[in-house]
Amino acid sequence: MALRLADYLGPHTARAAVRTFAKSALKLTPEEIRPEHVPGLLDALRPMLRTLLGREICEDILAPLGKEFP
Repeated sequence: MALRLADYLGPHTARAAVRTFAKSALKLTPEEIRPEHVPGLLDALRPMLRTLLGREICEDILAPLGKEFP
């Protein structure tokens, strides 16, 4: 997931965001994330991405991720 976000946030920030939100929202490390955790992680990332990228771009990014990582 961080690889997909890296196009928009840069590789370091994308990895940090996934790590931070996985830990805070899911109480998991990125390595522990399974497909069933993806919706919760995307919901946790949404406010940050909306702030940084705007609502439309945020939703354009998250919609395919939700389908890619069912």
